[in-house]
Amino acid sequence: MNKGNVKSGEAAGEVMTEELIGEFIESMRKKNRGESSLDNYNRILTSIYQWLPKEKILDETTGTKRRKWLLEEKGFCHRTVNAQMSVLNTFLRYLGHRDWQVDEFVRVSGDVQPELTRAEYLRLLSAAKHMGKEKTYLLIKTMGGAGVRVQELSQVTVESVHQGMVKLDSHNGLRLRIMVIPKALQGELLEYVHKEKIISGSVFLSRDGKPLARTAVHHYVNSISQEARVDPEKANPRCLWKMYQSTRDGIQANINVLIQQAYENMMDQEQLTIGWDA
Repeated sequence: MNKGNVKSGEAAGEVMTEELIGEFIESMRKKNRGESSLDNYNRILTSIYQWLPKEKILDETTGTKRRKWLLEEKGFCHRTVNAQMSVLNTFLRYLGHRDWQVDEFVRVSGDVQPELTRAEYLRLLSAAKHMGKEKTYLLIKTMGGAGVRVQELSQVTVESVHQGMVKLDSHNGLRLRIMVIPKALQGELLEYVHKEKIISGSVFLSRDGKPLARTAVHHYVNSISQEARVDPEKANPRCLWKMYQSTRDGIQANINVLIQQAYENMMDQEQLTIGWDA
């Protein structure tokens, strides 16, 4: 392990480098950590590295400063902050600095799923587009824009995209709904399958040609959270589904108000002609 000690006369600390992060990741791989965990370690540590001042020095105050910045300036939820502190603690232990670990995590009350806003959803799409991640972009748009649940993604096929609608079967046939694919999304999906030479079957495939697993879908969406400036706790299929539902509910509520207003206006007009006192 190539530790970067700060020279004598400078503030006590360790110089954090990208090479050091790589060595840590490899040490975790040798301990049989899963690839999703390794990706998470790398993402969080890279984020901390980029956040540090230009000297890139880690010391006993780094953890508390990072935690305060995440909570107060970024507004991240407590669960996300705790996850970051856990990774940082593991990294500090690897460096031999248990005394620098954050020993007091933020208490989390309840298990409340954070809400993804429409603006954050659009930032996810924008980030995916900016990063050239077309599959991620289309996954986000299909789930958050069209309302396809993660377990239904395999049913979005080339054939259904051509038809402009898809029959979504869930709960072993107990629930069946027909979803009309929005024209804008249909056009993008058709271009994508043509480019990827997907002739039939599921649109969203893994490298081995099989429909994407839930964990893979989650990884695709979560991988751009930092670039999109969205709390990683919100960048997942479940939050996309909830955002879709909230958007539909909001539109329906507005329509109901307009219907009620139109009906009352009709009643007022009728009152002028055949009301009791007319």
